[in-house]
Amino acid sequence: MKTSLLCLAAVLIGVYAEPEATAEPQNYVKPVYPAPYDDNCHPRKAPKCSKNGTETLCFKDYEYPDKEIRNAIKYDPLVLKRYADIAEQSADNLVDGLTSLSEKHFDYSAYKGKTFDKSNWVGEEGYICPSDVHYGRPLRALNVDGEWRAIVQDIAWPGYTQTQRIESCLFSGAACRTLAPCYGSKCMQKYVYQRMLSFDPCDVQKGIFIDIYKLPSACSCHIPGHA
Repeated sequence: MKTSLLCLAAVLIGVYAEPEATAEPQNYVKPVYPAPYDDNCHPRKAPKCSKNGTETLCFKDYEYPDKEIRNAIKYDPLVLKRYADIAEQSADNLVDGLTSLSEKHFDYSAYKGKTFDKSNWVGEEGYICPSDVHYGRPLRALNVDGEWRAIVQDIAWPGYTQTQRIESCLFSGAACRTLAPCYGSKCMQKYVYQRMLSFDPCDVQKGIFIDIYKLPSACSCHIPGHA
């Protein structure tokens, strides 16, 4: 009888006993982005480095948001794997039959871009359409939608670069060098669409993303057809 009562009591105690506490789920929250550093920021407003909006690329930028970009990369550390760069670029590996040393010493100072000027016949080494070639790492650029972006570079994340070859006509629309006027030749600026890892200083919540830019790629001589 006593044994039965003891068993019944054990059962009742088990029924009314508090259930064993379960471990609470762990929430791993990513770090919160800081607030934009400029409440009046607008992506279509040209930055100071663009010289009052006359430039679409900035290779120097005293207002570059390096801290904000660094925070965005820490938030999404795999973002840098979306784009790889070849840091050392030159005519040695991008122009067939020409060395970087030769390209560096092209001199167009005597050429004035005038068809009937004697400078048109100066035959020094160089391209038939004089151009400025620059291998650089832009810090800001105007995208194809007309909005300014900061470009991810090593100033924000040491060791990471995005190098571009920029070739701009010195005399766009001028006659091609050393060609006779009867050809009606014209130097024409060519462009290429390039993708670069970017950051929007006016909306830091976007983080790091790939944007598209229209960059000068070549200056070509065009000869029109004759009827």
